[in-house]
Amino acid sequence: MTRRGHTRIAPAALRHTLETVAAGAYGIPRNDVSAAVRDDAGKLGVDLQMRLPVPQLLASAPEGREQHSTFEQANIARLRIAFAGRRITGMEIGRINLRLTAASRAAKEARTDRAQEQDGR
Repeated sequence: MTRRGHTRIAPAALRHTLETVAAGAYGIPRNDVSAAVRDDAGKLGVDLQMRLPVPQLLASAPEGREQHSTFEQANIARLRIAFAGRRITGMEIGRINLRLTAASRAAKEARTDRAQEQDGR
């Protein structure tokens, strides 16, 4: 038996979902991503701004892995965002615009009590 009715997803819920997916694609905290959604010829258009730590922008590839340019990394992230966004929201994702900026602060490193004692704290 099917029930009649509407299902609506608030724009804020879509933005927060896409911010979380984009943050996961780049391995950064969600609060370093902001999203805006719009209609893209009947699909969900997404504009994302991500603040990446400068070392991540300049990082070399791990041993045995190929280094991807920033543009290649962005294309890989677009694929991940489109796939995960469609799977989570059920909406067809259209154009994904990315704006990458350098974070104004470095990511904080986890420290142990022993490291703090060695620093004289």
